Amino acid sequence: MKITDVDVMTLDIKMKLPYRSAKKTEVVSQQYLTTNIVTVKSDDGLIGYGEIPSIPRMFETPEVIKELFISRLKGLLINEDPYNFNDIVIKVVRKFKVSEHIIAGLDVALHDLLAKHLNIPLYKLLGGSIKGKVAPASSLIPLLSPEEAAAVAEDYLRNGVKVLKMKAGDDPILDVERVKSIREAVGDKIILNLDVGESWINAKRSLRVIRQLERYGVDYVEQPVLAHDIEGLKEVTRNTEITIVADESVRPEFILRLVYEKAADMLALKPLNGGIASTKKYATIAFEGGIDCNIGTYVAQTGILDAAGIHLFISTPNITVSEVGRSEILLENNPVTGIKIEGGLVNIFDEPGLGVKVTKDLKLYMSRK
Repeated sequence: MKITDVDVMTLDIKMKLPYRSAKKTEVVSQQYLTTNIVTVKSDDGLIGYGEIPSIPRMFETPEVIKELFISRLKGLLINEDPYNFNDIVIKVVRKFKVSEHIIAGLDVALHDLLAKHLNIPLYKLLGGSIKGKVAPASSLIPLLSPEEAAAVAEDYLRNGVKVLKMKAGDDPILDVERVKSIREAVGDKIILNLDVGESWINAKRSLRVIRQLERYGVDYVEQPVLAHDIEGLKEVTRNTEITIVADESVRPEFILRLVYEKAADMLALKPLNGGIASTKKYATIAFEGGIDCNIGTYVAQTGILDAAGIHLFISTPNITVSEVGRSEILLENNPVTGIKIEGGLVNIFDEPGLGVKVTKDLKLYMSRK
């Protein structure tokens, strides 16, 4: 099998709920998911799909992504055997200074292509399924007023979604008020997590807020301190009963220290951070240190990255929490099918590769409606 073509198509997909989140206290807003679909074609007619969302102030713009794949990477990849996966990635990294998100888009597409060529679901290529694993449907609550956040939580509960992650970090006082309002509205019928995005900055401030939250049954708090502040993260972890999750701190330069020093209770892993191979590597390191992981998303994504996350969840013993499948909940029209939510659980069709189908009418998503 040889690679014959590489392409990228940028889509704009309207989100059901305008999205707002905080990153180091800076608020980022989105009404559309702008995402880049990577396609890698082979000489036997197969197509592997990858995805790289373009999130404002976080990831590369669509123009940069297209230029990298079409003008640079394509020439390097044509006629390569996708089974030489490691060699391909090494060549790309050595020749071009590309981000982990660019590598992830290529990595997911190659994994999809390889599993399709073998005519097996991707999770079988990744080690097979772990018996007894189920992924409850979950969704996100953006930065809203306490009253609006509670109303959104009630709506999710009515629709069978009982695991919610609330974005936090623009204002610690509001963060506490939002959680209080949600609990008053839905009680203990949901699991409620917080994603702070480094916005509480340091351990002292984080612990001050967390102690106010403990009475409201928050299950976990994700990345309360700055990514490089491993000592601060460790201090927070050791001084609360709430599970503390490292997210932005999960970096090559910090991963061994995070695990060795048990600086967090759990690691947040995302296929977009380096791809499937990188996610498996981090999960293995965490496993050796006795630390569990969750598998998640950046704001929103199509079924391509959702499917990659589900296959990783199914096949990795210490990925114990799934936050994927949100494309079916957050997007007004999802151009990628294959993820299904039934009985409050996220499942995927048992088809070759990622198991998703991409609409033939992608051009309908190329301009905002």
